Amino acid sequence: MDIGKVQLAPIVTEMEKSYLDYAMSVIVARALPDVRDGLKPVHRRILYAMHQMGLNHTSSFTKSAKVVGEVLGKYHPHGDMAVYDALVRMAQTFSLRYPNR
Repeated sequence: MDIGKVQLAPIVTEMEKSYLDYAMSVIVARALPDVRDGLKPVHRRILYAMHQMGLNHTSSFTKSAKVVGEVLGKYHPHGDMAVYDALVRMAQTFSLRYPNR
């Protein structure tokens, strides 16, 4: 590929190629769980934020809004609904494929 040179291409062809490349990068980077731990990036960010906040099974009750605010403020600036949804689904044993028993 010649960097710095303009190449003429039909708009339809270029848009199809660009959209497909972007869609595949999103699927691979965000939508599919990682094979190492089964977590998506948003789940990993939530767990890391909770760890940094000192939240574990022995700590006192903490509102979910505090956790979501911490995640949004430091690690996941994409919108609160994605974080809330991921946090709730992690707490529901029936919504994950292999729940804790």
